[in-house]
Amino acid sequence: MQLELNEEEARILREAIEDYVSNLRHEIVKTEKHEWREALHREEDVLKALLERLA
Repeated sequence: MQLELNEEEARILREAIEDYVSNLRHEIVKTEKHEWREALHREEDVLKALLERLA
């Protein structure tokens, strides 16, 4: 899949992902179930990789 964004769209998407990742960190800390925590970590890794690609 290919997605083309203008500068404003890319900025807004980056900010939204950064905000989500910040909230996700709090969820990871509070999550007791190991399987869920691992899934959240994988999600965080994917989102951080997307942020690098959007930079």
